[in-house]
Amino acid sequence: MSDIETIMHEIVDIQYKSKQFMDVLASNGELPPSQIILLIKLKTSGGLKAAEIASFAGVTPGAVTSMCDKLEKTGLITRVRDTTDRRVVRMQLTSEGDRYVQKTFAKYPPHQLKELATILHEVNQLMNKIVSKSS
Repeated sequence: MSDIETIMHEIVDIQYKSKQFMDVLASNGELPPSQIILLIKLKTSGGLKAAEIASFAGVTPGAVTSMCDKLEKTGLITRVRDTTDRRVVRMQLTSEGDRYVQKTFAKYPPHQLKELATILHEVNQLMNKIVSKSS
């Protein structure tokens, strides 16, 4: 198998396994994978505007509003108005949302999470190099 074929195979495999991993994280049935991904993104970013969420998730602003309404009703996120521009609203995790994200990953042993974090970091670093060279 050529390097290109290997890359194609691995990319497709990673995509599929990432979806499976998200399905496992959502296996308690409380939230769908798309909402868990949004909670994780809000945790890692500190909060996002609706347009940023739409861009990240590849969905319409209307879909973002619907998703955020559901998460706000469950107490996992809150809408926070910008103090300098009241038109700007950021979605942020609540402390309950933060606990939910932590609990979601708690089903895995710490050593597995550490190994996964290391490998994913290395893959992302390499992908950043490749993408920045081709831009």
